[in-house]
Amino acid sequence: MNNRKKLIELFIYVLIVVIGIILLLTANLKKQDNKPYDGGVSVAAVSFK
Repeated sequence: MNNRKKLIELFIYVLIVVIGIILLLTANLKKQDNKPYDGGVSVAAVSFK
């Protein structure tokens, strides 16, 4: 019984890690699909005097 609980706990931990990796990869793909990286020009604040 004790081994079964440990096995279920290990499976849950592995499942959480796999889901986290999948979410990280899909988030990075969505960022790259929108537009290419322009060096931060679109978010830069420039002050003209």
